[in-house]
Amino acid sequence: MTKVGRNDPCPCGSGKKYKNCCLTKDRAQHLRESAWHRQEQVTAEKLLAFAQRQAFQRQLSVAFDLFWNGRYGVEGWNLLDQGEIGRFLEWYIHDYRLEQSKKRIIELFLEEMGTTLLADELERVRTWSDSYISLYRISKLQPDTISLLDVFQDTEETSAGDSLGQLGLVGDLLLGRLLHTSQPAHFSWAAILLPATVEANLVSSMTRAYEQYRERYVEASWLEFLSRSSYLMNHELLRLGAETGRVRKSRGQYYDASDTVEQLREAERRLRERAAQRAQEMEKELEQQDEEEEVPLRKTRGGILLPGHVEYKGSIELKK
Repeated sequence: MTKVGRNDPCPCGSGKKYKNCCLTKDRAQHLRESAWHRQEQVTAEKLLAFAQRQAFQRQLSVAFDLFWNGRYGVEGWNLLDQGEIGRFLEWYIHDYRLEQSKKRIIELFLEEMGTTLLADELERVRTWSDSYISLYRISKLQPDTISLLDVFQDTEETSAGDSLGQLGLVGDLLLGRLLHTSQPAHFSWAAILLPATVEANLVSSMTRAYEQYRERYVEASWLEFLSRSSYLMNHELLRLGAETGRVRKSRGQYYDASDTVEQLREAERRLRERAAQRAQEMEKELEQQDEEEEVPLRKTRGGILLPGHVEYKGSIELKK
């Protein structure tokens, strides 16, 4: 977005200088936006703290492996960069359904903490609870807004012209959660920018998965499917990253999963090493137990075997 100087012509087309026309209004809008950004950050931190309670630790590990399509344990968590951990946590809080209750973290947060929230924050969390991750194609770029098309539901959306969207070109993709807690709506902080070249792969893989989902849930809509299965798009990005290796980055603002693929492979390698080491340690422990538990056998002159150090005049110790 081009910055407008105070003495430049106003972008609204009035013919006046910017300082004599829309500058005051734009500054007020910027202050309002800064305020709700800060408010959303506070709410997000509350949700994050709630999600990392001890009661959810096992589910956090299960969800981590589901999102990254493997078994990585603590090694994967330690190796991934903070941006990728953040993308996972945003999905985990809003979309992952716990095994026993089948509820999402954000739903449990509303049940337990809703009465402690002010009206504005309560409405914000409720709106977030209705959100979902989808794939959006940029159809038009304006100075303050971005026109989008949800490629799965074929619906048009408008989002704020934030920095991520402004890095893209018409035809590029935004994968993320569109939040309707502002006018226009805006993407959550975990959204990523993708090149137009990956659209066919993502649409094809998700369409196949949606058809399989509808074999079980015949009336399921794209909205229902996305709210439950958006992690599958992450699987496809990982697959593409593994196939292409380290993609040549002519425009570095695009998300590239190849680094994450390498980090996850390293996590798997470390897990294998730890498993092999534990197996060796257990084998040694078993051998040591066998040696400690082994007792000599004594045989009487009549041929009867007696365990242990039995003192019997007519017995002889068997040689091994």
